[in-house]
Amino acid sequence: MEAILREILGKLTSIESHFLQFQQEVRERFAQIDERFQQIDERFAQIDERFAQIDERFKQIDERFAQIDERFKQVDERFKQVDERFAQIDKRFAQIDERFANMESRLDALEQEMKETNERISRLEEEMCDVKKRLEHVETQLSDVKETVQRLEIQLADDVRTLLQNIYKKIDEKGFEIYALNKRLLRVEASIEQLQSQV
Repeated sequence: MEAILREILGKLTSIESHFLQFQQEVRERFAQIDERFQQIDERFAQIDERFAQIDERFKQIDERFAQIDERFKQVDERFKQVDERFAQIDKRFAQIDERFANMESRLDALEQEMKETNERISRLEEEMCDVKKRLEHVETQLSDVKETVQRLEIQLADDVRTLLQNIYKKIDEKGFEIYALNKRLLRVEASIEQLQSQV
Protein backbone atom coordinates (compact mmCIF):
# COMPACT_ATOMS: atom_id res chain seq x y z
CA MET A 1 0.00 0.00 0.00
CA GLU A 2 2.77 2.31 0.93
CA ALA A 3 4.52 1.52 -2.31
CA ILE A 4 1.39 2.39 -4.19
CA LEU A 5 1.12 5.66 -2.32
CA ARG A 6 4.73 6.42 -3.06
CA GLU A 7 4.16 5.63 -6.67
CA ILE A 8 1.08 7.84 -6.68
CA LEU A 9 3.01 10.59 -4.89
CA GLY A 10 5.85 10.27 -7.39
CA LYS A 11 3.37 10.50 -10.24
CA LEU A 12 1.67 13.49 -8.61
CA THR A 13 5.08 15.10 -8.12
CA SER A 14 5.87 14.40 -11.74
CA ILE A 15 2.48 15.69 -12.82
CA GLU A 16 2.95 18.79 -10.65
CA SER A 17 6.40 19.28 -12.13
CA HIS A 18 4.99 18.86 -15.64
CA PHE A 19 2.08 21.17 -14.74
CA LEU A 20 4.44 23.80 -13.41
CA GLN A 21 6.55 23.45 -16.55
CA PHE A 22 3.39 23.58 -18.70
CA GLN A 23 2.16 26.57 -16.70
CA GLN A 24 5.47 28.30 -17.27
CA GLU A 25 5.32 27.50 -20.98
CA VAL A 26 1.71 28.72 -21.09
CA ARG A 27 2.70 31.94 -19.35
CA GLU A 28 5.60 32.41 -21.76
CA ARG A 29 3.27 31.67 -24.68
CA PHE A 30 0.69 34.12 -23.33
CA ALA A 31 3.47 36.70 -22.85
CA GLN A 32 4.54 36.09 -26.44
CA ILE A 33 0.89 36.31 -27.51
CA ASP A 34 0.46 39.55 -25.53
CA GLU A 35 3.66 40.91 -27.10
CA ARG A 36 2.38 39.80 -30.51
CA PHE A 37 -0.97 41.46 -29.85
CA GLN A 38 0.88 44.62 -28.77
CA GLN A 39 2.85 44.53 -32.01
CA ILE A 40 -0.42 43.94 -33.85
CA ASP A 41 -1.99 46.88 -31.98
CA GLU A 42 1.02 49.04 -32.89
CA ARG A 43 0.72 47.82 -36.47
CA PHE A 44 -2.98 48.62 -36.48
CA ALA A 45 -2.17 52.05 -35.00
CA GLN A 46 0.30 52.56 -37.84
CA ILE A 47 -2.32 51.30 -40.26
CA ASP A 48 -4.91 53.67 -38.75
CA GLU A 49 -2.41 56.52 -39.03
CA ARG A 50 -1.69 55.47 -42.61
CA PHE A 51 -5.43 55.34 -43.34
CA ALA A 52 -5.77 58.80 -41.77
CA GLN A 53 -3.00 60.02 -44.09
CA ILE A 54 -4.73 58.27 -46.99
CA ASP A 55 -8.05 59.89 -46.00
CA GLU A 56 -6.31 63.27 -45.84
CA ARG A 57 -4.73 62.53 -49.21
CA PHE A 58 -8.12 61.55 -50.64
CA LYS A 59 -9.56 64.74 -49.17
CA GLN A 60 -6.83 66.72 -50.92
CA ILE A 61 -7.51 64.69 -54.09
CA ASP A 62 -11.25 65.45 -53.79
CA GLU A 63 -10.42 69.14 -53.36
CA ARG A 64 -8.10 68.91 -56.35
CA PHE A 65 -10.80 67.19 -58.38
CA ALA A 66 -13.23 69.94 -57.31
CA GLN A 67 -10.71 72.51 -58.52
CA ILE A 68 -10.28 70.50 -61.74
CA ASP A 69 -14.07 70.36 -62.16
CA GLU A 70 -14.18 74.13 -61.67
CA ARG A 71 -11.38 74.55 -64.20
CA PHE A 72 -13.21 72.26 -66.62
CA LYS A 73 -16.32 74.35 -66.04
CA GLN A 74 -14.29 77.46 -66.85
CA VAL A 75 -12.80 75.67 -69.87
CA ASP A 76 -16.30 74.70 -71.01
CA GLU A 77 -17.33 78.33 -70.62
CA ARG A 78 -14.28 79.43 -72.58
CA PHE A 79 -15.08 76.86 -75.28
CA LYS A 80 -18.62 78.19 -75.35
CA GLN A 81 -17.22 81.69 -75.83
CA VAL A 82 -14.84 80.32 -78.47
CA ASP A 83 -17.77 78.65 -80.24
CA GLU A 84 -19.63 81.97 -80.15
CA ARG A 85 -16.55 83.73 -81.51
CA PHE A 86 -16.24 81.09 -84.26
CA ALA A 87 -19.92 81.63 -85.06
CA GLN A 88 -19.25 85.36 -85.30
CA ILE A 89 -16.17 84.67 -87.42
CA ASP A 90 -18.19 82.38 -89.70
CA LYS A 91 -20.76 85.15 -90.02
CA ARG A 92 -18.02 87.65 -90.78
CA PHE A 93 -16.53 85.28 -93.37
CA ALA A 94 -19.97 84.91 -94.93
CA GLN A 95 -20.20 88.70 -95.11
CA ILE A 96 -16.67 88.84 -96.55
CA ASP A 97 -17.57 86.19 -99.14
CA GLU A 98 -20.64 88.22 -100.04
CA ARG A 99 -18.55 91.37 -100.31
CA PHE A 100 -15.99 89.52 -102.45
CA ALA A 101 -18.84 88.37 -104.68
CA ASN A 102 -20.01 91.97 -104.97
CA MET A 103 -16.43 93.08 -105.63
CA GLU A 104 -16.06 90.42 -108.33
CA SER A 105 -19.28 91.65 -109.92
CA ARG A 106 -18.01 95.22 -109.73
CA LEU A 107 -14.63 94.13 -111.12
CA ASP A 108 -16.39 92.42 -114.02
CA ALA A 109 -18.33 95.63 -114.61
CA LEU A 110 -15.10 97.65 -114.33
CA GLU A 111 -13.37 95.31 -116.78
CA GLN A 112 -16.24 95.83 -119.20
CA GLU A 113 -16.01 99.58 -118.66
CA MET A 114 -12.22 99.42 -119.09
CA LYS A 115 -12.72 97.52 -122.32
CA GLU A 116 -15.16 100.16 -123.52
CA THR A 117 -12.78 102.88 -122.29
CA ASN A 118 -9.88 101.28 -124.19
CA GLU A 119 -12.04 101.23 -127.31
CA ARG A 120 -12.93 104.89 -126.77
CA ILE A 121 -9.24 105.70 -126.16
CA SER A 122 -8.35 103.93 -129.40
CA ARG A 123 -10.97 106.03 -131.21
CA LEU A 124 -9.66 109.14 -129.44
CA GLU A 125 -6.11 108.31 -130.51
CA GLU A 126 -7.29 108.01 -134.09
CA GLU A 127 -9.14 111.30 -133.75
CA MET A 128 -6.02 112.84 -132.14
CA CYS A 129 -4.01 111.75 -135.17
CA ASP A 130 -6.56 113.47 -137.38
CA VAL A 131 -6.49 116.54 -135.15
CA LYS A 132 -2.69 116.54 -135.25
CA LYS A 133 -2.75 116.49 -139.01
CA ARG A 134 -5.30 119.30 -139.04
CA LEU A 135 -3.18 121.26 -136.54
CA GLU A 136 -0.17 120.89 -138.78
CA HIS A 137 -2.28 122.23 -141.63
CA VAL A 138 -3.50 125.08 -139.41
CA GLU A 139 0.07 125.86 -138.34
CA THR A 140 1.05 126.09 -141.99
CA GLN A 141 -1.86 128.45 -142.58
CA LEU A 142 -0.92 130.44 -139.46
CA SER A 143 2.60 130.83 -140.77
CA ASP A 144 1.15 132.29 -143.97
CA VAL A 145 -1.17 134.54 -141.95
CA LYS A 146 1.75 135.65 -139.77
CA GLU A 147 3.73 136.70 -142.83
CA THR A 148 0.70 138.57 -144.13
CA VAL A 149 0.19 140.26 -140.75
CA GLN A 150 3.84 141.27 -140.63
CA ARG A 151 3.50 142.87 -144.06
CA LEU A 152 0.28 144.58 -142.93
CA GLU A 153 1.95 145.79 -139.72
CA ILE A 154 4.74 147.38 -141.71
CA GLN A 155 2.26 148.95 -144.12
CA LEU A 156 -0.05 150.09 -141.30
CA ALA A 157 2.88 151.56 -139.41
CA ASP A 158 3.74 153.70 -142.40
CA ASP A 159 0.10 154.70 -142.86
CA VAL A 160 -0.28 155.52 -139.15
CA ARG A 161 2.90 157.54 -139.18
CA THR A 162 1.66 159.56 -142.17
CA LEU A 163 -1.77 160.00 -140.54
CA LEU A 164 -0.19 161.17 -137.28
CA GLN A 165 1.96 163.66 -139.13
CA ASN A 166 -1.17 165.06 -140.83
CA ILE A 167 -2.94 165.19 -137.44
CA TYR A 168 -0.03 167.03 -135.85
CA LYS A 169 -0.07 169.57 -138.73
CA LYS A 170 -3.80 170.13 -138.30
CA ILE A 171 -3.37 170.47 -134.54
CA ASP A 172 -0.70 173.10 -135.11
CA GLU A 173 -2.97 174.93 -137.52
CA LYS A 174 -5.88 174.75 -135.06
CA GLY A 175 -3.55 175.92 -132.32
CA PHE A 176 -2.86 179.15 -134.20
CA GLU A 177 -6.58 179.61 -134.82
CA ILE A 178 -7.34 179.01 -131.13
CA TYR A 179 -4.66 181.54 -130.18
CA ALA A 180 -6.24 184.13 -132.50
CA LEU A 181 -9.71 183.38 -131.10
CA ASN A 182 -8.40 183.80 -127.55
CA LYS A 183 -7.00 187.22 -128.44
CA ARG A 184 -10.29 188.27 -130.00
CA LEU A 185 -12.16 186.92 -126.94
CA LEU A 186 -9.96 188.99 -124.66
CA ARG A 187 -10.67 192.11 -126.67
CA VAL A 188 -14.42 191.39 -126.55
CA GLU A 189 -14.31 190.89 -122.78
CA ALA A 190 -12.42 194.14 -122.41
CA SER A 191 -15.03 195.93 -124.51
CA ILE A 192 -17.84 194.44 -122.41
CA GLU A 193 -16.16 195.59 -119.19
CA GLN A 194 -15.85 199.13 -120.59
CA LEU A 195 -19.52 199.16 -121.54
CA GLN A 196 -20.51 197.90 -118.10
CA SER A 197 -18.43 200.60 -116.44
CA GLN A 198 -20.05 203.30 -118.55
CA VAL A 199 -23.51 202.08 -117.70
